[in-house]
Amino acid sequence: MKLTSIKVLLGFIILVVLGGLGVAWSGLYNIAATDKHWGITSEFLEIVRERSISANAEKIKVPDLSDKARIKRGAANYDAMCAQCHLAPGMKTSELHEGLYPQPPVLYKELDMSKEEPHELHWIIKNGIKLTGMPAWGNYNSDEQIWDMIATIGAMKDMTEEEYKALVAAGEHTHAMGGHENMGMDHHTNDQQEKTSDHHAAEEGQSSHHNAEEEKSGKQESAPHSHGGKDHHH
Repeated sequence: MKLTSIKVLLGFIILVVLGGLGVAWSGLYNIAATDKHWGITSEFLEIVRERSISANAEKIKVPDLSDKARIKRGAANYDAMCAQCHLAPGMKTSELHEGLYPQPPVLYKELDMSKEEPHELHWIIKNGIKLTGMPAWGNYNSDEQIWDMIATIGAMKDMTEEEYKALVAAGEHTHAMGGHENMGMDHHTNDQQEKTSDHHAAEEGQSSHHNAEEEKSGKQESAPHSHGGKDHHH
């Protein structure tokens, strides 16, 4: 390649880079989740995502995911951490599922564990994916807890809503957040917890009211009796 051609190519690359920086700085590029990527952009990002996951997950060993005990253990954690985005049997949609872009896959409908690579799924759940809303659950869960959830995901393919709810009810939240166990909060128990909180607040309010009345009564009893501006003490 001639020196002139190299200079032209370098000049073109510099112009493209400067043009991209100019567009970014101007604010013209719309980063709103309601404004979808161009088709070619989506394809490029998909290639980057797939290659990155494949390369990073290559050495992860997959345990037995058909173990019923493992499936049961993972159900409550899936319900607490994943269902609001990826849905579950009986859930048609959710605000998070509809609002995120890219939209999270509906795992119990779209994921076929016979075709997917479980070790790649483990890497995704553990590490999350940048700029997608997919969190890194490995910050609060062990590898075994993540495998439990993957086992549950694989079993949900033909699961009814009743079977799913029974499985969740039979398990317990085991993931840790901030060093504390059982911090998971699922969408089935929020209302009850709010009612309990309101009940405790009402009890505290009543207790404070009674204490104030007793204090007031005590002051009245201890105060000297007066008549016509003079007390009865001589």
